[in-house]
Amino acid sequence: MTARGLYTLLFGMLMLVTALSVGSAGAFLLGASALFACLVSLVCVIAARFSCHFRQAVRTIETQRGGICPYMLSARFRVPVPIAPLTLSVSFPNGRQSNFQLPAQLFHETRNKVDLPCPHVGVFPVGVTKISFSDCFGLFQLHMHIRTPLPQLCVLPQPQKAEPLAFSPGEGESNASLRAQADHSTPEDIRAWQDGDELKRVHWKLSARRQSLMVHTYETPQRPDALILLNRSVPEGPLRLATIDTLCESCAGIIKTLLEAGRCTRLPLSDSAQCEISGQNSEALPQILRALAKEDFSLAEDFSRALWLAAKRTQRTGSIAVLSAELTPSIAEAALALSRMGPHMRFVLVTNGALDDTCRRLIYLLRTNGIETAHLQAV
Repeated sequence: MTARGLYTLLFGMLMLVTALSVGSAGAFLLGASALFACLVSLVCVIAARFSCHFRQAVRTIETQRGGICPYMLSARFRVPVPIAPLTLSVSFPNGRQSNFQLPAQLFHETRNKVDLPCPHVGVFPVGVTKISFSDCFGLFQLHMHIRTPLPQLCVLPQPQKAEPLAFSPGEGESNASLRAQADHSTPEDIRAWQDGDELKRVHWKLSARRQSLMVHTYETPQRPDALILLNRSVPEGPLRLATIDTLCESCAGIIKTLLEAGRCTRLPLSDSAQCEISGQNSEALPQILRALAKEDFSLAEDFSRALWLAAKRTQRTGSIAVLSAELTPSIAEAALALSRMGPHMRFVLVTNGALDDTCRRLIYLLRTNGIETAHLQAV
């Protein structure tokens, strides 16, 4: 019962008491009319609530950010009773809920098609969660909660254009790291002795002929893999979803460029090597986009720990892309240590505003130590 219904019921009872007290026919007519209106309204709302047959469906379960989701709903009443337009509580593919009115037809099925916009990356339940039935006078209201699971819509990131990543070995590779990677079973060339060379690499026969130490050089295997490290912790805030969109689409753009170049790309989505997505051609891109869309970016652990744990992956890694919505001294320290192990590194920082002084200094520190840096602002 609504407040209006309560006042109408009290008014009707008061008029009946007054009519019985003073014998007024007019008061009796007013009281009887108010109580009759309450009774009719209650019967109509109850009949509509228990005779309503409601259906809903989405035409697609997957779309890219910025697209639309065709949504269909229909309502039919087995008992044709006059009621007010239905009030529907709808979950939209942006994580929010809103109400809108749906006029109810007495003798026909009410159908409606809506194209819902998809402004953010993620997996969202789409559809009606609650239906409110009300009579034409607004005296009574009943609610029906939809118990069946809502259709899940997967909104995929739209890859942004990204510059190709550089790969090691190349600039930044130290002699120590090159020697560690060298394949000692495959001699490649001969050169003069340099400080730090190992004695087992000396070509003794040639050195004796030339009267100077000559050493073997070996083929240094290329590091073919690319490692994408994504910070899956985004703080709460008014632009949280926009920050997630920028992170995912920047990550998707880098991965798309790598896969189109035939590079083996790995995207760990947990601290365990068993839980990672990888691919080496464009056929793996849809799976990676779905994995990005399903991330909720609510990881509570410090991202610097994930960077330190990635050190054991660098043996075959020629390039690392780090994407994060925060930059702290501990993250910068871990990124510097990781880059010194040989792979080329690109650090992408996504913020929902201008950089503060601390982030500027840390970005300058990364850049002066040979790390490629980029700053993106979420909008």
